[in-house]
Amino acid sequence: MVPPMSPPNSFGQPDVAKRPARPRHRPSLAGLRVLVAEDVEMVRDLLTILLTREKVVLTTVIDGAQALAMAEVQDFDIILMDMNMPVMSGFEATRRIRLLEGPRANVPILALTANASKAEVAQCGRAGMDGHVAKPFTPAVLMDAIADLLFSEE
Repeated sequence: MVPPMSPPNSFGQPDVAKRPARPRHRPSLAGLRVLVAEDVEMVRDLLTILLTREKVVLTTVIDGAQALAMAEVQDFDIILMDMNMPVMSGFEATRRIRLLEGPRANVPILALTANASKAEVAQCGRAGMDGHVAKPFTPAVLMDAIADLLFSEE
């Protein structure tokens, strides 16, 4: 039996943070170029461990300004973006990334935030983010969210 899904979030998709992890075959994430923007060292370290296990090519930064700078000069397959960071928020960094010229403006951006309120999830969508995962999250929920953004048939 398939577990029940949460009602659609502001992106029109079931909220992956509330969806139970489901056993399924997930495409390999190996070789994907992933940018993580996270100011909390412990969370950044956890993401590094989880993503390194998946054999991604990982770049980490500690604020939105650094995320924007990296997105301007390097191609990524996905960006995992914290919302509340010093120097520049994830919201502002995402808005500016969406204004870049060429394909870099269209990189999928997955919001990672401790605030999973409907208002913040809606704000993520308005900023141009493609999905949302609430902290704390399980490794399966995070990896499923990444796979859903990158490998879902549309």
